[in-house]
Amino acid sequence: MNNYFIIGKVNEGKSHLFNLFSKTHKTISNPKANTTIDVIRKNISSENFEYNIYDTPGFYKLGDFTDLLNKISTLKLENIEFIYLISSFTNEDLKICKQLHSKNYNILLFSFKMIDEKDYISNLFDENFTNYPDNFSLLKKYLSNKNKKQNSNVININKKTIAIFGKENTGKSTLFNKIMNISLSKTSPHLHTTRDSVNWDIKYKNQTLEFIDTAGFIRSRSKRKNHDFEKLSLEQSEYFIKKSSLIILLLDANSESRLDLSLIGSLSKRNKPFLVLVNKIDLIDNKTLYQKRFLQYLSSNHNYYSSLNIYFISALKSSKSKILQIVSNQLHNKFFFKTSYLNKIIKSINGELGKIQKNSKELKVYFITAFTVNQKNYFKISCNFQKKNIKPHIKSFLSKLLIRELNLKGVNFSLIF
Repeated sequence: MNNYFIIGKVNEGKSHLFNLFSKTHKTISNPKANTTIDVIRKNISSENFEYNIYDTPGFYKLGDFTDLLNKISTLKLENIEFIYLISSFTNEDLKICKQLHSKNYNILLFSFKMIDEKDYISNLFDENFTNYPDNFSLLKKYLSNKNKKQNSNVININKKTIAIFGKENTGKSTLFNKIMNISLSKTSPHLHTTRDSVNWDIKYKNQTLEFIDTAGFIRSRSKRKNHDFEKLSLEQSEYFIKKSSLIILLLDANSESRLDLSLIGSLSKRNKPFLVLVNKIDLIDNKTLYQKRFLQYLSSNHNYYSSLNIYFISALKSSKSKILQIVSNQLHNKFFFKTSYLNKIIKSINGELGKIQKNSKELKVYFITAFTVNQKNYFKISCNFQKKNIKPHIKSFLSKLLIRELNLKGVNFSLIF
């Protein structure tokens, strides 16, 4: 598949051009310099054609572009071409295009306004889209014709999309880069390091996984310095939630806040497989005690805690294989039940329990929720009995009812009252 990188000096309109192609995945375009700081990818496809388009950070001079070119080379892509965006052709543009030409890259020259060919060296470029009123339509048509599918009936139904959400500075980009094995998403202790969402594919166990690193949610209004970034970041988040096969919420083990609870509540309502990763566990001295207290904190503060799947990791020190295994397990998790569905079977369960409790006060189930912690599955049962008063044969019978009602034969789980 061909890969087209939109490049150009700062504030030439690269993100605007990317957004014209993308339509759904919008990057943040802004008159301020250096709005785009990561390489952003979008797959452009239809029944007849397919290619990838990339938005890139702008540069001021040849040295800045050389750094960008080195970063692109680390992505280990084939079939790379460049769309060079200009408003006027300068000597610095000439130097950069000569460098690309010397490395045998194809270059497509593009401008949003009409530029006469005499103002640049046309033989540096494979095609130019600079001297017509509607250059974008011509460029789009050119790329569609050049990238026709060999077999238009082939559809990648095995691809899963995983979106990573979380507060600012929880380590989302560090986790993303660990999974990708490349430094694709910029990391920094400063706010808004990731402004746009960054996405990339990886092959794992004969399946294509698309991971998306999203902009962090700001924890307080006083820290929201750029409301335009915030607004578009939220719009992007909504789009990727709908698109995703799995939602990952990354929390910081060293920074518990009310925003954590708010994000858990919001994302757990989306009727999507949902995974909570608690990052930076390597910085905690007594990990066992911390995990116990953390779960108690969630349990006492949040109604949705009991439908979560929680793992404790270190984006820096946990292995890539361990993280991918956690993700894969969640994608194929048989222990994923909507709380609303579990509560629909309560009437049937209470009826069956009544049959074996004829001569005693009957146990009645009020609510059932399911969750997973470090690969151990649990049902949390809310009922009219205290835990100490529930007899072993009642617990055993209730487990058998859940196995029957939820088709859980061969799946290990425990009951919590």
